[in-house]
Amino acid sequence: MIMHMVARHARKLVPSLILIINFIQFLYLPSGAPLFFTILVFALYLGLVWISPYLSTPAAFLRLFAATWLVTISFWIVSGQEQGFPLFLMVFLTGYSALKLPMHLSGPFAAWVIATTSLAVCFIHHSSRDILISNASIFLGIYALFTTFRIRREAREEKERNHAELYEVHQHLAKAHKELQQAHRELEEASIRSLQFAVMEERTRIARDIHDSIGHQLTSVIVQLQSLPYMMKSGGADPELLVKNVLNVARGCLQEVRSVVHQMSEDESALGITALQSLIRQVEERSDLQLSLNTAGLRPDEKWPAVACEVTYRILQEALTNIIRHANASQVDITLTEKENLLTMQIKDDGQFNGNLTLGFGLTGMKERAEKAGGSLSFKKIQPHGLQITAILPLER
Repeated sequence: MIMHMVARHARKLVPSLILIINFIQFLYLPSGAPLFFTILVFALYLGLVWISPYLSTPAAFLRLFAATWLVTISFWIVSGQEQGFPLFLMVFLTGYSALKLPMHLSGPFAAWVIATTSLAVCFIHHSSRDILISNASIFLGIYALFTTFRIRREAREEKERNHAELYEVHQHLAKAHKELQQAHRELEEASIRSLQFAVMEERTRIARDIHDSIGHQLTSVIVQLQSLPYMMKSGGADPELLVKNVLNVARGCLQEVRSVVHQMSEDESALGITALQSLIRQVEERSDLQLSLNTAGLRPDEKWPAVACEVTYRILQEALTNIIRHANASQVDITLTEKENLLTMQIKDDGQFNGNLTLGFGLTGMKERAEKAGGSLSFKKIQPHGLQITAILPLER
């Protein structure tokens, strides 16, 4: 606690100790100044040291230093000493003004102190020119020394403030970076959930189609098989023809089941082709576009990484949105191929694109998504009209 207080008031304690030591020495020397006047001057200088740090305006600083100078010059005249404690006080006042007064006031004040001190030495004490020059040199040297100290101190304090501000900015940036990372993770999770929702929606549709189509056909098979014994007893209908019809219906059901199973097995990752198929179906239901998806160039055992699944879905989604808004197209062909661990998606439309492509927010976002995933996105005009978008994405995990 004591060390903390000493460190806090070090700039006040050091000059106070210097004043106390010189004041004690002065008490043992003959002087024409009364003791109470000497104590008053000493107390004024201590007040200058301890009060000046709490002054806030340049005018208050200047008034305090001017009053101190006036009392000091009076004390010098009354004491009758040419050198000694009064001269030391003037030197102290000059140096302290270099430390505490504003820079635009410390120079004129120091010049005033040096001038009045030189006049006092010259006309009151009739000192020689050498003493006059020596005293002026001491004043100028003290002022220059303490001004240098002040400049270095202010430069150090400015550097410390800059470091503190930079540290604070760094802390804010680090906090913002963490928040952005958290938001990025949440966005990634939301993207995966949206793709999973698309997959669930597509599989729900497939399950509904199976129920509606295959379930209906199997019901027909059951009804016909149940009626077969009665038909054979009555002899009214050809049993062979009935069995043939039942077999055809059963074969159709089997073929449809195989098609659905094959379609699901093509996307075991649950985030790839099924999500794209769901998106295509939604766009067809909500617009006049005719869409076709060609997946003949895909390997059936290939599992796409989550990043490739998300990027292809988002690129196709944004491409179809732009086609609906701006292309005035009627047909869109989507082709997916795989080669050398690269997934290529081509989107071709028969719209009215004339070759002048402006990368707006949507197209720029598509390009940035592909490049961030380590791939590329390019645009090409189709003859006689239309636009081809080609996305190439790596399939490494």
